[in-house]
Amino acid sequence: MANLLRWNPRRELGNLRESMGRILEEGFASVSGSMLPVDIYETEDAVVVEAGPLHGIHADDIEVSFTGNVLTIRGETREASAQEKPVVTYLRRERRHGRFSRAVTIPRPVKAEEAVASLKDGILTITIPKSDEARPRVISIESTEG
Repeated sequence: MANLLRWNPRRELGNLRESMGRILEEGFASVSGSMLPVDIYETEDAVVVEAGPLHGIHADDIEVSFTGNVLTIRGETREASAQEKPVVTYLRRERRHGRFSRAVTIPRPVKAEEAVASLKDGILTITIPKSDEARPRVISIESTEG
């Protein structure tokens, strides 16, 4: 009986608040796990979005677009054709096939027309240069002392 955990309603409400926040921020797909995972980070000169894994998808099957400050990634995973795979009976089937889409807001002013994308080892990397107003500026200080 020493291993009993005491119910903590504050912890439970915190977990609920975190889950609801994730649902509102990322949409209901985040709860079901069907959303394309992304990492977004910035360097001094660019905002970089890494999406994936996208194993078995060719670059031709992915569309990347930019509208305003929203980056959208769309694509489709296809099953192997009947010619490539013999008739099988699945014991477990967890990999999804079909269309996918993910839209993320880029929180910095960027030059969308200069964005470049590459697909390597199943990771889609989109590099978007920052606009001049978003880049850090170094201000030199003039001394007025003699």
